[in-house]
Amino acid sequence: MSPGLSKRPPTAQTAVLRELRREILSGDLVPGSQIMQDEIAERYGVSRVPVRDALRTLEGQGLVTYSPHRGYQVTRIDVDELQQIQDIRQILESEALREAVDNISAETIAAMTADLDTMIRAEKEADWSEWLAAHRRFHFALFAMSGRKHLLRILSQMWDVSDLYRSYYMKTRLSELRDRQEHRRLLDAARDHDVEAMLETMRTHRSGTVESIRSTVSGSTRPAE
Repeated sequence: MSPGLSKRPPTAQTAVLRELRREILSGDLVPGSQIMQDEIAERYGVSRVPVRDALRTLEGQGLVTYSPHRGYQVTRIDVDELQQIQDIRQILESEALREAVDNISAETIAAMTADLDTMIRAEKEADWSEWLAAHRRFHFALFAMSGRKHLLRILSQMWDVSDLYRSYYMKTRLSELRDRQEHRRLLDAARDHDVEAMLETMRTHRSGTVESIRSTVSGSTRPAE
């Protein structure tokens, strides 16, 4: 049984979902790899039912894909799809930041500062699961100040779909220093309630991720794995 299942979570499906997501985002299961349900069920000590249910959830999050002939695979890196995701995120995030700017508090800045510290530590330790969690908290501390419940729900779904690309980007250490500097600039802009600086930093951040991944994938002789 996987060590991650030892704390008896509420349901087997929740446990399998958490562990499969961690394996995908940590790179233990690489993009394009086949997911064998019987093997996963045996390794986690569960039946195929929670594995199947977890995979359906992961499919909805964009982390796995299904085809009748090949079954489930970890989603391959597709830069054109990433660009579409980033275009949608730009619209949603810009709206959230414009609504949030007047509500940013000292508590918001303190939470973001703590999350940025966690990101830097996790980056040094190559703990990408921890980095991704802290990264999401860092950004959503700002987005939450918009008070737009439905906007946040849709934005969270778009971030779920982005996680595979975000994990790939960080594991390849494509632009580590630039990425860290951009997060610091976003924090400074939030502290100053400078919405235009926040919007510009986020635009640069998103486009830099796309171009870095594009250069890596186009320079490869086979699909990203």
